[in-house]
Amino acid sequence: MTTGAFRLVLAGLVVAACAVAAGCGLPEGDAQLAANTRVQLVDWHVAGFWVINCPVAWIRVTNYNPVPIKDIVVRYSTYDGAGHPLDQGDYTIDGSVAPGQTKNFIELYLGLVSLYSDRLSVSLRSVSRG
Repeated sequence: MTTGAFRLVLAGLVVAACAVAAGCGLPEGDAQLAANTRVQLVDWHVAGFWVINCPVAWIRVTNYNPVPIKDIVVRYSTYDGAGHPLDQGDYTIDGSVAPGQTKNFIELYLGLVSLYSDRLSVSLRSVSRG
């Protein structure tokens, strides 16, 4: 095999591995269920004593669906004081929400973030039938 062909095969393997890794860890979800689900960031603070910073969030989930939902995946984003983006990640809420109900999930340790995180936002990524 020539060096050029070897590099091409190696690049293809790297791209395939990245594609597989990007799809792992998150549930597929149901787009219709997600369209009838609302998430709200009620409150948050940073834990970690300036060594390991982790946002601890209180998230309220409202299920407007006729069926229970679970595997609620939210995307969190942090920003500095000027509003510049810093960190982003996904967090799967452990628990379910009954049809037509609202449930509060408190003390959710979302993930490691920058020392300069001043603002936090959350958005719904996916949900599954519970």
